[in-house]
Amino acid sequence: MAAIHKALPILEDYDISPVTGFLPQDEPLKILPDPYFAPWEETFCHFNGLLLASRLRQRVNELPLLDAALLVTKAEQRRGYLILCMLSHAYVWGKHELAAESLPAALAVPWQKVADMLEIQPVLTHAAVVMWNWQLLYKDGPRDLNNLDTLATLSGSSDESWFYLVTTAIEATGAPALSKILRALRLVRDNDVTELIQELEGIRGIIEELVAVLRRMFEKCDPYVFYWKVRPYLAGWENMAEAGLPNGVRYEGVDNGEYKKLAGGSAAQSSLIHTLDIAFGVEHHPTGFRPKGASTPANSKPPNGPVHNSYNDASDVTAKATPKTGGSSSNNFIQKMRFYMPGPHRSFLTHLTEVANIRQFVSAKAAETVRSEQITKLITVFDECVHQIKLFRDVHIQMVTLYIVMQANRGPSISHGGFVHQPTKPAHPSDENHDVADDMRSASLSTSPTASNTAGSKGSSILYPQKAIFATPTGLAKKQEEGNEVVRGTGGTDLIPFLRQSRDETNDSKIIPTPVWTKKTVSA
Repeated sequence: MAAIHKALPILEDYDISPVTGFLPQDEPLKILPDPYFAPWEETFCHFNGLLLASRLRQRVNELPLLDAALLVTKAEQRRGYLILCMLSHAYVWGKHELAAESLPAALAVPWQKVADMLEIQPVLTHAAVVMWNWQLLYKDGPRDLNNLDTLATLSGSSDESWFYLVTTAIEATGAPALSKILRALRLVRDNDVTELIQELEGIRGIIEELVAVLRRMFEKCDPYVFYWKVRPYLAGWENMAEAGLPNGVRYEGVDNGEYKKLAGGSAAQSSLIHTLDIAFGVEHHPTGFRPKGASTPANSKPPNGPVHNSYNDASDVTAKATPKTGGSSSNNFIQKMRFYMPGPHRSFLTHLTEVANIRQFVSAKAAETVRSEQITKLITVFDECVHQIKLFRDVHIQMVTLYIVMQANRGPSISHGGFVHQPTKPAHPSDENHDVADDMRSASLSTSPTASNTAGSKGSSILYPQKAIFATPTGLAKKQEEGNEVVRGTGGTDLIPFLRQSRDETNDSKIIPTPVWTKKTVSA
């Protein structure tokens, strides 16, 4: 009697396109068509200028409370969500201002409403700035870096646009892999090794392209601009006590004004990367916890604070849509990031987890007493796919090291046209030459830090004189303090240990184990 299998997911059932993947097939709206939402659009039109002039909060406080239920279509809801994400994060973090612990009802109430409609969290997410924030330069052209532009940025810089667009291009490049993965699942059920090898070879080629696109980040996104000008606005309000938000943020008019602690935008919110992990059996565990053979699924918990979305309701139907983790603890950052994805995409990952069978199939074939040449090839191409995912994470670690860790250790610097830099004697002898490695020095940059006379601002630079005067927190845009080895990601994680473990867990999924570091890795 033939085994009864659960039906494989159909992409279109989960708002996923076989052509564009998790990106919408049509371009995101450039403006909301209903004049009712003109106050949002007018504020958003002058968004960067208002932020630069430190008048954004004033403008927001003058906004009327609009009803997000009048956002009828999915495209309108996505546009409204993007606007509210950017206005809200700019309001909270400000421009060299104290972080705001309370979000006005004119933003908070409609933001919560539209987030519920999209089954996502009311905080800036990967979906907002990457998936719903692009436009084509030529309408009949491809969705690649030669034909994409952003709809909006928080800083007004081309570096920020490039940061988003590289990730948008990754989503577009990886779209064909989704259909191939589903076909591979079908071929496993049919025990068709020949065709499975061909599909895996195709997937391997696509992941190689993802690595190549990710490497292009270095071309037009300057690490200094990203760390000091862009990244602070991407942060959420979970684990952000050191950035000025120990309790999170109050959403006025929502849940009786209770504080919410929500993670900010993170690459871990990409449904594409989760899909690859699930397809190839990559299991992730809480940082610092990697038990051998631990693969028992467990239901992950939602973010801190009240959650309205239907997937968190206590019912049999919605329980089936709750993402399952690959680890043995609910405290798993990667699994928790699924709550920051659009609801249909999260449901797709849940369905895919229930039917994923490629690694089990290849492992079973590898365990056979007699291993044919064909099975050897199957194992090889499977491991090559996993290796490409691992290389993708290698490049990501390199990026984080350059764009975040090194910038945090260096402190702010001035190239030209900024405030005059007046060298002063360091407050502590150990601070001298602490911030810049010799091989990263540039003749055109003055990189010596000055120690602030203000308590709690060690390592501050005159680039931000108001910080020296008022001891104003600048969110995540700050020099790493001596003795503090934790560099927070915008999602609130201890960044480098988390990324290294994710990379190592990927490598563990190979059928034939190999060292994490190889000659191929180093030269990649």
